Amino acid sequence: MTERQNSDGDIRAGHLRQNDFLGAFAVVETEAGILMVQNRRCIGGREVLTWDLPGGQVEPSETLVAALGRELKEEVNLVLLGDPSLLFVQEGLRTTGGKVDYAWRSFFFAIARTEGLPAASSEVLALRWVQRSDLPGLLTAPYHDSFLLWLKTGGNFFTSAWQE
Repeated sequence: MTERQNSDGDIRAGHLRQNDFLGAFAVVETEAGILMVQNRRCIGGREVLTWDLPGGQVEPSETLVAALGRELKEEVNLVLLGDPSLLFVQEGLRTTGGKVDYAWRSFFFAIARTEGLPAASSEVLALRWVQRSDLPGLLTAPYHDSFLLWLKTGGNFFTSAWQE
């Protein structure tokens, strides 16, 4: 298990587990598709591989844009150039056995310009470009529902639930 996913399925960083999850995620799209990273997650009590957008948890005293730039650099070796455009916000609850573990709020941004060549770092297992039409069959984690709905219908705010 990486630091990004603990054996109990909690995606929050160890030093931030006392707080709800606040995340920033990048939609980097070119003619090759949307950039996705592979992670190991614990879902439904078992370890699975998921394809996710690059991004992650915002650190204390860090802005959303600073977190987005840090995560892009850490995960896929890209430097964020210019200002990202807010696409949508996802808010949800992570529950286990009917008990709320934490709330999450994730902000998704379109990334117009980056510098560097994408390469998977030690924080992710792999990366790949995926065409929009192929994403519904690839994105099966409970937290993917809002991104899939945004791809299908647009919009700017979605609620979600991850129930175990």
